[in-house]
This record gives sequence, structure tokens and C-alpha cells, in this order.
Amino acid sequence: MATQTDYSIFEMIRIMKETYKKDLTVYDDAFLVKALERRMTGINVGKLDYPLYLQENRHEADCLMASFQITYSQFFRNPLTFAVLEQCVLPHLLSQKPENGEIRVWSAGCSTGQEAYSIGILLDEMIKSSSKPMRFRIFATDLAQDALGAAKTGIYDENSVANIRMKYLKSHFIKQGEAYTVAPGLKQKIDFSEYDLLDSHSSNPPDSIFGDFDIIFCCNLLFYYCIDVRRAIVKKLKRSLAEGGYLVTGETESTFVGKDEDLKMLSSGAPIFQINR
Repeated sequence: MATQTDYSIFEMIRIMKETYKKDLTVYDDAFLVKALERRMTGINVGKLDYPLYLQENRHEADCLMASFQITYSQFFRNPLTFAVLEQCVLPHLLSQKPENGEIRVWSAGCSTGQEAYSIGILLDEMIKSSSKPMRFRIFATDLAQDALGAAKTGIYDENSVANIRMKYLKSHFIKQGEAYTVAPGLKQKIDFSEYDLLDSHSSNPPDSIFGDFDIIFCCNLLFYYCIDVRRAIVKKLKRSLAEGGYLVTGETESTFVGKDEDLKMLSSGAPIFQINR
């Protein structure tokens, strides 16, 4: 027998598709249930009343869609991943690039910018300490406009920068009262823009022109989607990687991504995969 929650989900999917032209079947079922329950609890509307409320309230439809955009982020979120990048992956890329070449990075689902700035710090430090002239460019994308706005501003409180080494705070941030602002030199090397990973008409952010990324970050995002959409996203990311390029995921997603025959995991401890084609 169908439960009230089953009915609400079915009706929510139907209403969002027919009334607002939004396809919610791309999301994982468990994620949908949690999102629905959070919205109903937040606005104090019961399971049986919510579909009608949604049907008659465009603002609620917008709020529901916004609730699917997870914007939590941290600087150097997975320390082991960034250690492998710093000690192995980035030096290897530098050695393979010609002088005055460019290392290209895509932070897909960049949220409020911490991931993009983290890899930017490591690249800047490596290039400064190298005798080999090199440039880097980071393209950071998300669908959440509020998060992108915060990323472009680049202002973080003391709790947000707790994972950053003191020498990096001094060299790449400007302290203003209790807040830290990303230094202009680092900001200008990162392009933040809106981009939908589910867009079937493109393989990479338009601002990047041709893709061909040396590293793509797609962390803690895939598991929000159903299995077919996960596969489609990974396929897109593979097309956007340069030959021998690297895909960085979250720990939870590494098992799924590791099943792809074109991607080889560098080590069991960090979810970093190299394209093999």
C-alpha cells in the first residue's frame, strides 16, 4: 500500500514537471524524500496538503528547487586528497607541460568557492617555487547563484579558514577585522560562472571554450542523482579531460566512479582517478 510520503513524492514530481517544467526524476529517491520532508517541516504543511500548496505557489516551487542545491564546502576538505595532489599530481603535471604552458582545472559544483581557491593556492605555490615558467586557470561552476556570488566575493570568517595553513593565510588572504578576503592575485586566476552539469548540449563550461582540463573536481555531488544521471555526468567529465587528465571525486563516490573502465584510481586512500584512453 502506498504511503502518504509515496503519494506526496509522486504528486511533487508530476506537478513540478507539468506546471513548472522541472524534472525531479534525475535525483536519487532517498535524496528526494529527505528534501520533501525538510520543506514540509520547514513550512509546517502536511504530507497530504503539500502537493496542492506546491501547485498553487510558484515561490514554493522555487524554494523546493533551491533546496536541491547543496552549498556546503570547506577549504582543503579532504586533507589526504589535497596531499596527493600537492605531492604527486601537480608536480607530475608541471613536469609534463611545456615552458609557458597552462594547467587547466574545472571545479564542477564549486559552491561558495573554497575548493577552487584551495587548488589555486597549491598551484600558485608550486609555480612560484619552480624555475619553469607556467600559468594556471581555474574554471569554477555551480547552479546556485547565491553561492557563486559568495565565491566571487571571496570573504570568509575565521571558522571557514581553520583548515588553511598559516603561511597560506598570510600569502593568499587579506585579514579585515574578523574576516579573510582572498587576495586579488589569486582571484584573477579563477573564473566563477553558472553552469548546469545536466546540460546535454555542452561538455564543459562555455567560458572554458574547449575544455581539455588537466584536473576536474566533482566532489560530493554525484550521489544526489539517480544512477543513470551519475553515468551521464561522469561521461561528460571524461570528455572534458585532457589526455592523462585527473578526475577528483568525494570519498563516497569513489566506489561508483571506480567501476568506470576508463578511469584508474591512483591510490586506495584518495579518490583521484586518471583517464586511461
